[in-house]
Amino acid sequence: MNMTVIQQVAVMALLAAVGYFCRKTDILDENSTKKLSALLLNIVIPVVILVSYQKPFGEEMLGGLLLSFALAGISIISSLLIIPLIFRNKNKDGVINERAAAVYSNCAFMGIPLIQGIFGSDGVFYLTAYITLFNALMFTHGALTFSGEKFTLKTLGKALLHPCVIFIAIGLILFLLNITLPQLILDVCTQLAGLNTPLAMIVAGSTIATVRLRDTIKKPKLYLVCFIKLIAIPALLLALCTVCGFDKLISGVNIIAAACPTAAACTMFAIKYDKSPGYSSELFAAATILSCITLPLILTISEQLLK
Repeated sequence: MNMTVIQQVAVMALLAAVGYFCRKTDILDENSTKKLSALLLNIVIPVVILVSYQKPFGEEMLGGLLLSFALAGISIISSLLIIPLIFRNKNKDGVINERAAAVYSNCAFMGIPLIQGIFGSDGVFYLTAYITLFNALMFTHGALTFSGEKFTLKTLGKALLHPCVIFIAIGLILFLLNITLPQLILDVCTQLAGLNTPLAMIVAGSTIATVRLRDTIKKPKLYLVCFIKLIAIPALLLALCTVCGFDKLISGVNIIAAACPTAAACTMFAIKYDKSPGYSSELFAAATILSCITLPLILTISEQLLK
């Protein structure tokens, strides 16, 4: 299992290196990176969500999915409540980036191929609960946080009309009604969904190329964010699953999702709303690199504790 994790993390790193190379050689620039980010946020990620719900309906799977929703909710929402107490003063430069980096996980970009390799298609199905809540909150709470707009019914309604949120609703309805998309449409969606990981990592690598890594490693605050994101949050979720004796597969899926490094979407939103995108890139880069160590560690401990 640990070799699977290490291999998948290595794949992510090499894909990001492609983006890094493209930016350094001017194949990509700031504008093209923004365009790729928009393609991911508005087309590719929504399609990934839709495809993930194309499963035959079953009561046992529905029960497992509901448990997965509960664990994902506990992980993400508790983080949203606690982390602002650690990183205070949201008007200070970089604090918004730190909060987002500590809460939001790379559960789709890294989580899907990682969990596919460890748990197979059933694992990916249960991961959709975490991805659903991640997207619902990232594209409402996260978008409003980065944009600086006040929380009103109008701004909430605008956020809820984001393609990711819409496709969450469509995907859930199709699953609950046991409706399968026509094969032609499903084939097209599957092809688009396959762009998710490489495009996301290329965008991240392109943005990382603008960061002075020598200066990045000298920032103590960055290590605090990484500790909370990569160790503290998944460790608390692991403790809960162990004490409560939850299903090993569903617990493992959610712990991996929580233990994944900072979401690439944090960098994408930082670029879109011009909220210290360089610092978001630093946080993303540091968390991704350190996850090469922390993910196998968390998984090894989980294997020993979960029954």
